[in-house]
Amino acid sequence: MQIDIVQFDREVCSGTYGRWLEEWGNQCRYLLPDYTGSLLSSKADAVLLLGGHMGVNDRRNHPLLNHCHAELPILVEQGKPILAICLGAQLLADALGGQALTKQRGERSVRQISLTEAGCRDPLFQGVSNPFSSFQWHNDSFDLPETATHLALTESCPGQAFRCQNSYGLQFHPEVDEQIIAGWCQRAKVDETALDEFRESRVEYLAASRRILKNFLEMIE
Repeated sequence: MQIDIVQFDREVCSGTYGRWLEEWGNQCRYLLPDYTGSLLSSKADAVLLLGGHMGVNDRRNHPLLNHCHAELPILVEQGKPILAICLGAQLLADALGGQALTKQRGERSVRQISLTEAGCRDPLFQGVSNPFSSFQWHNDSFDLPETATHLALTESCPGQAFRCQNSYGLQFHPEVDEQIIAGWCQRAKVDETALDEFRESRVEYLAASRRILKNFLEMIE
């Protein structure tokens, strides 16, 4: 399959997801912040939207972010499979009529994520334990669109996963590895407690992350 990977921030990359997609035989096209083309004309089978240091409400200063915000409702209506992570999920929610929230419900480090009843039934989370561990690194969050199905939550941030047609938004980061987290800690000038916690839960984290990506690809196929 062909996957468009939209990278809004050069320092927030696709991590294990990019590597696994390529290892599993998919062709990945990486769209960096200076990309000026249209996703609407892409022949890709699916789109992966990544995170970034900026917020959805800063999109006027980030052309790729702003451009995607305008095109996402059309892509969703067309049935394009989308997996949106962190900033990508906030962008997807806002573009579909929800609301991106600045500096609200922030989380960092490993958190236990609980599935809703709909989440337990959704094919994206089949084979994933409930609750499951994943990694959080966000200052902003979102309120879900009215048309969304709520799939997952944490105690401090209810919007952890949602679905609209064939598109998914994930507030958590299923794609990170130790190198990425270490870089984020350095960039934010914080200690590496989050990295230590990630290492402790790495096996469980990777199992859930891999299963989620596998499920997404199986739905496309």
